[in-house]
Amino acid sequence: MIKKILHYICVAVSGILWSVLLGFIFQQLFFLVYNINLLNPQTYKLLSNFWNSGGVLQGTDIVMWGSLLLYLPVCYYGWRKLWNYKFMRLITVPLNKIANAGLDNYKAPDVNIKNLKVEEKKTLEQMVDERIEKEKKKNHEQSSGSTDFRKKIIEQIEENKK
Repeated sequence: MIKKILHYICVAVSGILWSVLLGFIFQQLFFLVYNINLLNPQTYKLLSNFWNSGGVLQGTDIVMWGSLLLYLPVCYYGWRKLWNYKFMRLITVPLNKIANAGLDNYKAPDVNIKNLKVEEKKTLEQMVDERIEKEKKKNHEQSSGSTDFRKKIIEQIEENKK
């Protein structure tokens, strides 16, 4: 939940910044190309008077109006891209580069391993056979101990009877 809220906040802040930056770029382009200040309300009054007095749009005027109308789709496209952007990358990528900066030239020391025992690879059947033999030995030792113990008890009982 918190992650979604943070994502919405990041999208809102970056979207507003995107819209303002795009508006500034459009305003500068219009000022350079057409010598029109889009932030001045007098500009729109002059354009309205020109249109109402029967002025005819020429090629450059059509491009101007088209680029004015193009602002909203470009702005929307930027917001959609920002919506799908993973903002945690903005934080994690620089942190990873800073943290790993010292590791670029790091060389691991040579390790000398002594008394390394290398065993042959065993099949599953061999492992099962070894385990069965161990269990048999274990059972035999237990059973021989118990049989010896039984024999001793029987001998003591017979001695006591005599």
